[in-house]
Amino acid sequence: MSGCPFGHTGDPGSNPAEAERRGESAGVERSGEPAAVVNSREASDGGAGAAAGTATKGMSRRGLLSLAGVGGAGAVAGLAAGFLAHDALTAGAAAADTSTGESVVPFFGDHQAGITTPAQDRLHMAAFDVTTEDRKELIKLLKDWTAAAEAMTTGNPTGRTGAVDGPYDAPPEDTGEALDLAAAKLTLTFGFGAGLFEKDGKPRFGLDGRRPEALIDLPHFPGDDLQPGRTGGDIVIQACADDPQVAVHAIRNLARIGFGKVRVRWSQLGFGRTSSTSRAQVTPRNLFGFKDGTNNLKVEDNTLLDEHVWVGSGPAGEQWMTGGSYLVARRIQMHIEIWDRTSLREQEGLIGRTKGAGAPLSGGDELPHPISPWPAVTAIP
Repeated sequence: MSGCPFGHTGDPGSNPAEAERRGESAGVERSGEPAAVVNSREASDGGAGAAAGTATKGMSRRGLLSLAGVGGAGAVAGLAAGFLAHDALTAGAAAADTSTGESVVPFFGDHQAGITTPAQDRLHMAAFDVTTEDRKELIKLLKDWTAAAEAMTTGNPTGRTGAVDGPYDAPPEDTGEALDLAAAKLTLTFGFGAGLFEKDGKPRFGLDGRRPEALIDLPHFPGDDLQPGRTGGDIVIQACADDPQVAVHAIRNLARIGFGKVRVRWSQLGFGRTSSTSRAQVTPRNLFGFKDGTNNLKVEDNTLLDEHVWVGSGPAGEQWMTGGSYLVARRIQMHIEIWDRTSLREQEGLIGRTKGAGAPLSGGDELPHPISPWPAVTAIP
């Protein structure tokens, strides 16, 4: 499985990058349409159900989170499967060593990295509009992005000559701000949005019949305040790393490589590890100070991941998505000014869990008694 809707297989350079939870198609959210594709690791459990009766009238958890899609910054994408042709044995050992910031997460594997990879501390996500209508140009761009992504995820610069070894009177092939920095567990996850498959009702790039049936627009959510320029996109790229400069460098150089073929539609920085994807990680806290992600699926839950995250075999035109996933990315506004003037009793009543241990108010510990999942809130500067 190449993870390529264009039907390319073989060497890594021939495999297009795809995105949100390891086999994604990207699409950005418009008013009443889907937001960005989101990794499964971003879903979390806030434990709201235990304390519905203790919340003060006039204030609700949903009210504190307010607009579900503030300003947009949404994308719905189909993430294709990983790239297998490089070195399947090496790629199979894709688990990152979380003990050091210098660890490398392999770019090639059965699934794209960045979906069940242990969550890093920093994020830079960008959605692109494809401006070229030339199929060959797009395929070449995806090959160039694949080569650049493999280089950057191993801590190397892009291009043959990098940032300093090229012709003195020509622009460098790499912007250089990541020189001397470690790979910092950088992952680059690529997704295809609905706009890559068709535009204005007409198929694009010979991809007629290859848009996955599940890649649909999101319905309108109460409180949505979406801006068209910050929703949607033909391709979405998620860069995660433990060093913010490494993540920004990756998106910057992919955008540079795509000049003349794609343009950035919107981008979003994120800080703070607000989700956990492995039982080796403690449940992180959101900006409300509560643990966020208690009921997330974990990388150890292979059966559940196969059922809820990874795409199984589908119709002939969707075989490229086998082993991939779908991503939805949405910005959520948190009313911390109101929250900071709220009593601890009311805070715990609204969330349904204790602020210290993260245990449900009905009793027990945090993990043995997970309750209904609640969307994770990503810290956004």
